[in-house]
Amino acid sequence: MNFQSSSKENQHQMKPNRKRLTQDQIRLLETSFNSKEKLQVDDKLELAHRLGLPPRQVAIWYQNRRVREKICTIEFDHKTTQLQLDSVLAENRRLEQEVGMLKHELNKALQMLSVANPSISLLPSSTSHDNDHTSTSSPDNMIYGWKDSGVLPLDELYSCLISHGGQPAKQDRNVQFIQ
Repeated sequence: MNFQSSSKENQHQMKPNRKRLTQDQIRLLETSFNSKEKLQVDDKLELAHRLGLPPRQVAIWYQNRRVREKICTIEFDHKTTQLQLDSVLAENRRLEQEVGMLKHELNKALQMLSVANPSISLLPSSTSHDNDHTSTSSPDNMIYGWKDSGVLPLDELYSCLISHGGQPAKQDRNVQFIQ
């Protein structure tokens, strides 16, 4: 056991005693790094001489500094991407709520139509549009018709479709009424 502990002491004594860099040395290295991220051999030797450090230590400091810079860039990119994802998810939730509200308004309008005029048939059409991957039973793809009445209760329908703010609901839905 004495042999192993004395061996470790000898190895420790053989390594040069590395001290922390002073603030002036770090400031000079940072200034140099900001002007050039990669050192040429001549620049490394000159910088090592000015700092009073071995050239290998200057090279290692530069290598470590480049890695820290890369890590900071990756962290920044990750935070930016996370913020974008959060924004998209919030927009998705908002749109899902709007779809739910519009479906509710559509159901109310259809109920009012059927109550106001029992001869109106409110059956979804079985036709679908080309290149349309949505279900034909989706409210956006439904076609409604009325039978024998020839009169659509527009006033009641309009009042049902008015949104909460007093403005008419958006008119860009694909609901069609056929006679």
